[in-house]
Amino acid sequence: MTISISKPNIEELGPADWVLIALNELSSEKNTVLVMITEHAGSTPRNTGAWMLVGNECTYGTLGGGRLEKIAEEEAKKILVSHTIEKRSTIRYLLGPDAQQCCGGAVNIVLELLNSEAMKWLREAETSLKKNAENAVAFQITEPNITPKVISAKNKMSRLSKTHLQSLVDHRPKLFLFGAGHVGYAICSIALQLPIRVYVIDERSWRRDLIPKSRNISVFDSDQPETIISQITDNSLVLVMTHSHERDYQLCRALIKKNNLDFIGLIGSKSKANRFRHRLYRDGVDPKLIDKLTCPIGTAGPPGKEPGMIALATLYEIMRT
Repeated sequence: MTISISKPNIEELGPADWVLIALNELSSEKNTVLVMITEHAGSTPRNTGAWMLVGNECTYGTLGGGRLEKIAEEEAKKILVSHTIEKRSTIRYLLGPDAQQCCGGAVNIVLELLNSEAMKWLREAETSLKKNAENAVAFQITEPNITPKVISAKNKMSRLSKTHLQSLVDHRPKLFLFGAGHVGYAICSIALQLPIRVYVIDERSWRRDLIPKSRNISVFDSDQPETIISQITDNSLVLVMTHSHERDYQLCRALIKKNNLDFIGLIGSKSKANRFRHRLYRDGVDPKLIDKLTCPIGTAGPPGKEPGMIALATLYEIMRT
């Protein structure tokens, strides 16, 4: 049997993006195989919960690359072309002897065929995602004929139950990026490979069109970005880097009054930072609120004034927040 290797998808996918991708593939009558790490021990490329979705034409997600991922992908391909293999199978890999990898750990992997029969519970999982519910999909590891079920992620399963819970909860941080200029573009170009969700706001259509397309990047048109501030969710990260210093100021003034943001960053020099802070103070803003503003940004990262270097340093800073 000749096994073809699908082309990979380089964007960083969310913990439950496989649900939407699988449904999209099924809408075109294309089956896929969900490959999940259900248990890991020792040093491994990825941990429990990591996933890969394998189709005939494309593979999404990753188990960490290397020989392990290649073997798992080949096994998934066999399931896609076979009519006799069970729709759910389990494999245990010792990374040293089985995959010739130096990690030295071990992983248990479950492969689940996603065909038309999976449509019902996939739709339930999709509904859970839309509601941001704290749910997971339960897979009976040793009972391949038991249909997966969407249940509460808080459900405590003992190891003896032989049930794997694949989380539908997305804990990736949210970054609201005001400005799609050179640095904004560079931030998105890097962020598409990171476990973060980015929301870009800019009224310039030609700038928005340049932002790379990725499942974790959303782009919005707004000639009054101040109106979006009320929609920013708790514990979000915010970067302000529009093409107007006056707009930057008005955004910063409104943002620091929100008490539920994890990071508020403003692009600019120490001189710009001092000017903004003095103006905020003159406008009667509480000094404690002014202290919430981080400017310059990315000072703990690698030095450089090139957009890419600023983006790299800034993402280094906010991903550690």
